Amino acid sequence: MMTKPSWSSLLGDDRFVPLVVTADGRVLEPNIRTVVADERDKWIIIAPPHVRLHPELKEIVLRESLSRPDIDLFYGDEVAPVNEGDRHDIILKPALDLTLLIADDYIGFPLVVRASAIHRLGGLRPATNTAASYDLVLRAVSAGFGIGRITEVLAAHEGARPRPNVDDRMAALRTWLAESADVFDIGNGLAPGTSQLKRRFTQFPDVSLIIPTRQSIQTNVQDASHGKPFIINFLNSIVRTKWPMDKLHVLVGDDVKDDRIYSEQCWPFHLRRIITGSPCNRQFNYAAKMNELWRAARTEHVVLMNDDIVIDSPDWLQALLTFSIQEDVGGVGARLLYPSGAIQHAGMPGGLFDLCAHAWAGQSASAPTYQNWAVVHRQWSMVTGALFATRKSLLEIVNGFDERFSIEFQDVDLCLRLRMLGYRIVYTPFAELTHYEKASRGELASPPSELALFLKRWNEFLKQDPAYHPRLERFTFQIAPVEHVGGWWR
Repeated sequence: MMTKPSWSSLLGDDRFVPLVVTADGRVLEPNIRTVVADERDKWIIIAPPHVRLHPELKEIVLRESLSRPDIDLFYGDEVAPVNEGDRHDIILKPALDLTLLIADDYIGFPLVVRASAIHRLGGLRPATNTAASYDLVLRAVSAGFGIGRITEVLAAHEGARPRPNVDDRMAALRTWLAESADVFDIGNGLAPGTSQLKRRFTQFPDVSLIIPTRQSIQTNVQDASHGKPFIINFLNSIVRTKWPMDKLHVLVGDDVKDDRIYSEQCWPFHLRRIITGSPCNRQFNYAAKMNELWRAARTEHVVLMNDDIVIDSPDWLQALLTFSIQEDVGGVGARLLYPSGAIQHAGMPGGLFDLCAHAWAGQSASAPTYQNWAVVHRQWSMVTGALFATRKSLLEIVNGFDERFSIEFQDVDLCLRLRMLGYRIVYTPFAELTHYEKASRGELASPPSELALFLKRWNEFLKQDPAYHPRLERFTFQIAPVEHVGGWWR
């Protein structure tokens, strides 16, 4: 039988130095720099006292550090007991996700940090109270240190998983954000203990909303929108947006030349129509149509949208541009709900159903989700193109959508190409809109050749999507850990 692992597993090896913080995360040894020499090959293990560490932690860290010499700080997965019997809450973590880190201290314990990195960062700051380790990670991000995850459960807690006090975490976050040239507000998130990053606009930029349409009629929902063209319902909902209307430029790509449906109303934003449409002998190509439209935009900031979307939340555009303005962000997706209130889109993990899919599709929007991922802003490798905020200059760099993906996959392919260039792909639940999904264009089957091209290009990446986790379920929309049989912590 395996002996109970503990802090004693680190003893007898001067390459590993335990640094115990209190049960609530406060610093016990504020002068760690005077205790540990400035050595690259020495590792500081930071964790609270009532924790069991993986019995092979040293071997795991040494193995990972040999394969990843660029990493100065490692983190791993955790488990904590659930009151019912022998059940455990298994916390599996994505690769470094700055957007999620701002929303929630998902990295947790243990932190495995090179002694040389601790020295360069100045050690842990006692003044940050319970957020000492969180503050250390933020400073490591700013310093450009390599931060890597280990996809193994490294710590088992005897009680509830230690979390920094919300006020302490937000104070550390505000101090860190104060170094940015941009101005942000930090507020409470949608789940307890989480936060929302919100850009404070002193000057609102011009934004183009780019919408393709066929003037299809709303018939599938019996409400006030029934019988009206989707595009008109969409245009009417734009006025709910909390944004200067003279800064909004709506570019409609219309397959129908007749403009009578527009002449009956006057909107406060700038509206421009472009007549689009494929020749009769050509297959409909959504990617080509969208490329034509975004290239016609006259603003840097663009939001690509379907016409079967209805705007609900006034702050949706501010939530999107909070991130899409940032130079290292490639695109931002929104939380989309079906008219029934069920989730249509809240991020797309790679590898779901051996491809990629919308997580929690069809689940009630009020139902809990794994680690609150549907209600916190975070990074996914892919988001839907039904609503995608980005910059025209980025689309020019990657030449927009690949027109070989005529019906599907063009949005996922675009996200992944941007990601390969180092740009973050962000999901925000604070832009919540209603999406009738395919109600406007109808069901169009993607040719098998397009699926084959997509898999040839991205299959290996999807199998190891860093925004997901190899031990999360792959054949269900409901994200959850696969069953861990015989885990060392049991």
